[in-house]
Amino acid sequence: MARILLAPNPTGTGHNMRMLSIAKRLIEKTPNIEVIVLLGSRQDVFTNLFENEGIKVIDLSPTGIIDYSKDSHLEKSMNWNTMISKYFVPTFFNGDKILKYLELIKDLSPDLLISDYNINASLAGIISGTHSVFVTERHNFTLVDVELDDLILGGFQVDKEEIGKAQQDLNSLFNWIISRTDLIITDKPLQEEFKSDIELMSNKKTHFVGSMYSDMKKEVELNFEKLLIDPTRPYIIGTMSSTTMLKENLQKNIDFYKEAFLELKPLFPELQLVIIGSSDIPRKENDIVEVPYIPNWRALLEHSKLLISHSGWITVTEVAYLDVPALFYLSSFMEYHELEAFKRLNLIGVPVFSGYNVKEFCRKVSDLLKQKREKFTEGYRILNPTQHGIDLASDMIEEEIKKVVEEKERK
Repeated sequence: MARILLAPNPTGTGHNMRMLSIAKRLIEKTPNIEVIVLLGSRQDVFTNLFENEGIKVIDLSPTGIIDYSKDSHLEKSMNWNTMISKYFVPTFFNGDKILKYLELIKDLSPDLLISDYNINASLAGIISGTHSVFVTERHNFTLVDVELDDLILGGFQVDKEEIGKAQQDLNSLFNWIISRTDLIITDKPLQEEFKSDIELMSNKKTHFVGSMYSDMKKEVELNFEKLLIDPTRPYIIGTMSSTTMLKENLQKNIDFYKEAFLELKPLFPELQLVIIGSSDIPRKENDIVEVPYIPNWRALLEHSKLLISHSGWITVTEVAYLDVPALFYLSSFMEYHELEAFKRLNLIGVPVFSGYNVKEFCRKVSDLLKQKREKFTEGYRILNPTQHGIDLASDMIEEEIKKVVEEKERK
C-alpha cells in the first residue's frame, strides 16, 4: 500500500480545497493507497470534509483553529526586515516548521509528498529525499511577480534596493525548489507576458491542467432559508474569505460592497447582496445578507446573477469550471498577493475592477448583470480548456506513485 502525504499551504482555504479535490480523485482511481493530510488552517471546516473522504487528518494546530483571513500580514513600510524577516521567514521559510515537517515525514514514511504551495513542506521533502509533487497556482513567490512601481502605487513605502535584492534571492530559492521536485502541476495558464512563466515553461516537469475541480460526496443541499437568502429573487455574491494582507482593507471592502449595493438597488429592486465571510452567523438587513465561509457553495454560485470576488485562484478556477458570471475585484494594490492574478485575468479578458469608485463600480456591475451569460465563457476557456483538469492532475500523480512503488520493489 502506498502512503500519500498532503501538505496544503495553511495561509488560505483554497489550498485545502484543492488538496481535498485531488485526494478524492486519487482515492477513487488508485487502489491500495492511504492518504494523510497535514491540516494547518480552518480545521473547523476541513477536518470533517477530509475525514468524510476517508483521509486521515493530522492537525498541525490542535490548540486552536487557524484562520489567516482575519488579520494583517504586512506593514506599510516594505523593506528586508518587514518583508523577509517578519513576513516571509515566519510564514514560508520557517526553520522550525521545516524541522517539524521533517519529523512528520520521518514518522509517517510517505511514499509521495504532495505540497500545495507549502514551501516549508516542500523543503522538508527535498531534504529527506522524499518523492515530491508541487501543486501551485503561483509560478514564483508573490513578491517576485510584482513590480516595485505597483507596490509604490498601492501606497507602500518601498526600499527599492532591499526589496530588489529580496526578489532576486526569492527567485533563486523558488527555482532551486522546482528543480528538485519530481512533478509540478499548475492550474494557472502559462503566458509569456509573465517572467516567472517563461522560466517554468522551460521545465519539462511543469504541466498546466486547468481547473482541478471535484464535487465532494455527501454534499449537503444548500439551505437557502437557513442562510436567510430568498432563492426566488436574484442575488449577487461578494466574497470576503481570501487572505488579507492588511486587515483594514477587509472592513473597507465590506463597506464598499454595501455602499455599491445601495446605489444599485433602485435599478434592480428585487436584487439581494450575499456577502460571504463577513459574519460568523447568517444575518440580514435591507436585502444585504451576511453569512460565514461556505466550502460547498456550488448551488449558491450557480443560482447567482454575479459573483464579485478577490482573484484568489481557486475561486477563479471554480467559476471558470462552472461558467459562473464573475467580476474579480482588487480593492487596492496593497493586496499585492493578488495583483499578478488580477493583471492576468485582465489580459485574458475576464472582467476585473480595482479601487473604491462606487459609481464606476456600479456601472460595471450593472453592465455585467445585463450581459448574456455566454459572454463570460470566452476567457474561461483559456483558464479551463478541457473540463478535465482534476483527471489530468490525478493521472500524473498516479504515475508518480507507480514509479515510487516500482522503485521500492526493486530495492
